[in-house]
Formats: sequence, structure tokens, C-alpha cells
Amino acid sequence: MQTIHLKNKKEERGRLIIMKVISPFILLFLFSFSFSFISSLNFGDTTSSFSTTDLGTFKQNTCFDLYQTCDDCSYVNLTAIKYPNGTIETMNLDMIKTNQDFTYNFCNSTLLGDYTYTVAGDKRGVYSIETMSFEVTPSGKDGNENIVFFIFIILLIYAITFLGLFNGNAPVTILGGMAMVFLGVYMINNGVIIYQDTLTNYFSYLTIGIGALFSLSAGYDLYQDL
Repeated sequence: MQTIHLKNKKEERGRLIIMKVISPFILLFLFSFSFSFISSLNFGDTTSSFSTTDLGTFKQNTCFDLYQTCDDCSYVNLTAIKYPNGTIETMNLDMIKTNQDFTYNFCNSTLLGDYTYTVAGDKRGVYSIETMSFEVTPSGKDGNENIVFFIFIILLIYAITFLGLFNGNAPVTILGGMAMVFLGVYMINNGVIIYQDTLTNYFSYLTIGIGALFSLSAGYDLYQDL
């Protein structure tokens, strides 16, 4: 009985040491990560004097159609594209006409953020210009609608794993750690909704490392108890 008691005290001491060493760094990183998300949210630009139509959100590094609808135009040309970094590419490309719809297949979607493009045509026999906008994100989803939910999932997985570790519940810790590993791999491949940069990559690798460490540690404790 005394041997088992000493063993349990040793395991508990080990868990406390791990928590004291790792927890401050994790909390600091989670705070910095969440602050970065909140400060980067785009709630719309109110400084523009042009009326634009939102085309939607598309996935990074894919091709998709830019379009304009005009029921009485004989032609519509794509005249300019403004990229998220402020670069403006001027052009005069014919858009493909299908009934009243005009489309151009766009593939230069490497940069993340908001794009605008300008089209020109002979609407009602008069040369007219219109501006359209769209957004490119790592996942092709609108971050303003999903970011809070994604942060909640991250915090929930972290909380489950740490509660399992604190309470000495090896199965819960293993499951939580595995969920952290899968979460980290997902974030490396897809980013975090509209974000995919050095910060999200560091957070992804940290999540994988902590999840693997906790799962292996809990698995070893479970094996020792057999």
C-alpha cells in the first residue's frame, strides 16, 4: 500500500511540474493568438466612395469565375483587379458571354484577403463601369461568421485535455491529446478560417506537441497501472 501511495504521489508531483512549466506559456500564447484574431477581423471598409457588389468567399490557390450580369450588353471586359496588398493590375480582357452572364476564370488567388475587380461594358448602349469584390481565405469560408465558433472549439479541446490531466484521468487525457494533434494538423493544412501565417503555424505545431506529450504521458501512466 505504501509503495502504491508513493507511486501516486510521484505521478501527481510530475503532473504538477508539467502544468507549472507549460501552463504560463500556453495561456500567454492563447491570449496572443485570440488578440490577433480579434484585432484582425474585418468588419467592412466604410471609406470607399464606390458601390461594390460582394461576390462571396473563395478558397486560396483555387480557380473560380469572376462574373457580371448584364441583360442588354453586347460585351463586358475585365479592366482591373486590386489585390489585398494594394497592388492594382490593369488589363482589358474579354469576359465570356453566356446569355446575360459574363464570366472570367480567375486563378491568381495566392494572397489572402479582400480583392476588388472592375468591369466595363455597353449597358443600355452606354459605356458603364462597375466594381465587384470578393474574399480569399484558406478554407473558403467567411471568417467573421465562424471565427468565434472555431476559437470555442480550440478552447474546448484544450480544456478537456487539461482537465483530464489535472484529475489524473488517463483515458480523457489521451482522447483530448489526440484531438489536439488532429486539430494541429488541420490548422497546418487549412489555416484558421481566414488566417494562415507564421502565427497560426506556430500555434499548430505547439498544439500538436502538447497533445502528443500529454497523450504519451497518460498512456504510459495507464500502462503502469495495468
